[in-house]
Amino acid sequence: MDSKIKATAKQALNEGDDALSDDELFAELENDPELEMFRESRLNQLKHEISRVRDLRSRGHGEYTEVQKEEDMVRLIASASKGVVHFKHPQFARCKILDTHLQLLARYHFDTRFATMSVEKCPFLAQKFQVRVLPCVLVVQNGSVVDRIVGFEELGNADNFATEVLEKRLAQTKVIQLPKGELASIPVKERPVEFQVGGSDSHDEDDDDSNLRY
Repeated sequence: MDSKIKATAKQALNEGDDALSDDELFAELENDPELEMFRESRLNQLKHEISRVRDLRSRGHGEYTEVQKEEDMVRLIASASKGVVHFKHPQFARCKILDTHLQLLARYHFDTRFATMSVEKCPFLAQKFQVRVLPCVLVVQNGSVVDRIVGFEELGNADNFATEVLEKRLAQTKVIQLPKGELASIPVKERPVEFQVGGSDSHDEDDDDSNLRY
């Protein structure tokens, strides 16, 4: 998408104005030398981008959501074009560590849905997806599970792995895209978010056995 269109949509949405008029949207683009030729086309692009982002934001994108009901998680997985789902036990230390990393990634990778759920609340899904070792992360594309990360073995098998290690692993399945240019050298927690949304509470770490079976 045209970078000017995307930047204007970002500004409009992050300022919290949900009812910008056509004239106000045009004003954001008035310094564009090609405005007169592409005025209507560019306005339509801008409106489409704003509508797309509002729709994703209304469905929880940009946040790391804890799902409470199994039927809600079933719908989330079935409807997600790109999703990362963490099945966890709330008392397991490594699950809490993973929560912290996924919360950071959810803020930056806005186009991907990030969610988590306790296996105690979703016995059907735990059996369906053969979730036997925790933490377990499922990668969802177009409503189907295409990959999984079990435990920390692929993340260095240590509790102090960097968020970027998990980000690179998830990017292998194209569920997220790695940043390019200058952003590539900036740690996830220091990168500017694309679209502002309400944040989730962070999780504290406890001592516990790692990779516990459920």
